Amino acid sequence: MHTARLKKLLRDLHDDDASKRRSAAEALSKGDERAIYPLIKALKDDNFGVQDAAMRSLMEIKGETTVYMVMPLLRENSFLRNTAIMILSDMGKIAVPLLHVLLNDRDDDVRKFALDLIYAIQYCGYPEKLVEMLTGDPNANVRASAAKTLGKLQYKKSIPQLIKALSDDEWVCFSALEALSYLKDDSSMDSIIDLLKNPSETIRVAAIEALGKFSSSKAVPHLRDHISKTDGFEKFTSIKSLARMGSVPSMPGVAEALIDMLKEDEWEDQLTAINGLVSLKAEDAINHMVDMAGSFDLSDPESEEKLTAIKEAIQNFGCTASLIELLNDESVKYRGKIVVIEIAGYLRCKNSVPALIKLLKSDYRDVRRTSIKSLGQIESDEVKEYLIEAISDDDSHVRKTAVTALGKIGDITAFEPLMKMLQNEQFNDVIDEFINALMNIDATLFLSRIGELNENIRKIAARASSELNSEITC
Repeated sequence: MHTARLKKLLRDLHDDDASKRRSAAEALSKGDERAIYPLIKALKDDNFGVQDAAMRSLMEIKGETTVYMVMPLLRENSFLRNTAIMILSDMGKIAVPLLHVLLNDRDDDVRKFALDLIYAIQYCGYPEKLVEMLTGDPNANVRASAAKTLGKLQYKKSIPQLIKALSDDEWVCFSALEALSYLKDDSSMDSIIDLLKNPSETIRVAAIEALGKFSSSKAVPHLRDHISKTDGFEKFTSIKSLARMGSVPSMPGVAEALIDMLKEDEWEDQLTAINGLVSLKAEDAINHMVDMAGSFDLSDPESEEKLTAIKEAIQNFGCTASLIELLNDESVKYRGKIVVIEIAGYLRCKNSVPALIKLLKSDYRDVRRTSIKSLGQIESDEVKEYLIEAISDDDSHVRKTAVTALGKIGDITAFEPLMKMLQNEQFNDVIDEFINALMNIDATLFLSRIGELNENIRKIAARASSELNSEITC
């Protein structure tokens, strides 16, 4: 940045107008080391916009000088300290060598902040120093931060010290368990399993969660045995960990716990519960899964993947009585109802036919359409007459779906009703579907009677027959 430009921006940082100060702070992001100290001072500005602009500009001026000059803010008030942590974290690996000196600081908080920064950056060129802090720092919070940071860094040489830390202060023990669950080394499993007998419920629960993250068969019998000895949240956590391992026991209360797990906020936990319930063949869970499916926001791209997973899970239960009951249950959410209808069709559930026929009278167009699609997938003589009736539905989308279904079935009994309804159809896309269905049922018969149709339909039919002949020739 040109010196004249820099001097003007530095003057503007002291202007009475806050908008000018903010603009100057933003522009200094293109500056050099000369802008660092003025921007640090601007972090103390009484205008939040100026503070934010100064912080973001300091993040842009990456380098050891910025790190060195920002580090003293770790000793300031909470706002400046948190701002400094954000800036230093953004510096990434550049900051780590300069953080080493802070690990010997007299202030417990400063040592912990330095460790937390290394944890966030996920890089350290001196992990042995962190091991030294884990085993020898006088402050429990610092030792805890050292433990979890070593796990985050995947520093396997620290495993013996982390195992020893399981006997340390409770908070250090929690962090050591977190670290060991990152490292997933079998040599630590016996020590974690021993914690299932710890007098502290919070430590037992933390050990159970850690074992679940290992996904090792060695932990399975211990967790199963633990379920029978406990209750409440501890029992729930044991079941959850076993579910993560894909080893759900068929024991009283397990299915209920997994159903409760469906209410978790994280999709990973919900999917774990779904898979566990499928393995238990817990039919009582079907309505809960359908309820979940009905609550998805389909504008969210991730919802489609989740919806597919739930559909596949429900399909694994087969054509159960519970599934059919949901077709008749008026309290099922609209989207959930669609899911149940789709699954009944996919599974070709003949016992769902009466309920699907009833749904053809639904006030909701998409319920009628989906019911028609599913009925079209089920081989049943009873279905055909209702599909034929549906081609006269007031909604063109429903008519089109019914015509498509009849065309796929290809039964000659549908020919005359389709021919009759085609005469009155107004929408060209639906006319196309009528013609496709009639050609599929009996192309020769249809083409022989094309003269019965009006001019518009004849043109569309001529195009369709031309395309068909072209495909045959090819």
